[in-house]
Amino acid sequence: MIKRALTLVLLLAGVSLANADSELQVTEPWVREAPPTSRVSAGYLKLVNNRENKVTVTAISSPDFENAEIHRTVIEDGIARMLPVKQLDVPASSQLSLEPGGLHLMLFEPHRSLAEGETVTLVIHLENGNQMTILAPVIRKTGEDHSHHHH
Repeated sequence: MIKRALTLVLLLAGVSLANADSELQVTEPWVREAPPTSRVSAGYLKLVNNRENKVTVTAISSPDFENAEIHRTVIEDGIARMLPVKQLDVPASSQLSLEPGGLHLMLFEPHRSLAEGETVTLVIHLENGNQMTILAPVIRKTGEDHSHHHH
């Protein structure tokens, strides 16, 4: 357990430091652990733009999944629905969070079973053609989160 916690801390710290000089910093990435037979999972992270111009994310992909889509949660008539988002604009000197119950990453058809303590590779595609590759730890979280329901 201590080894997993230390690995998680090092991964989170490493991701933040590795992207310190890029257009966008990515902090607090994680992917929700799903049951072994699940065909969908959800990913979360924080995008930090310390630049003087907005940065646009056109997609987030993962070689660990067949498909990935950015979604947002909306409540209509008391029912949570997930709607695809074409791009994410991170304003200058600002940040944008992908988190349970809001913007999030839907990850479809995993290529392998992902248990807590493992990592998922995420590739962030920017409007200018640049890409950033990060590692997101798989974390078991409980509590109310409907980010992979109601599609």
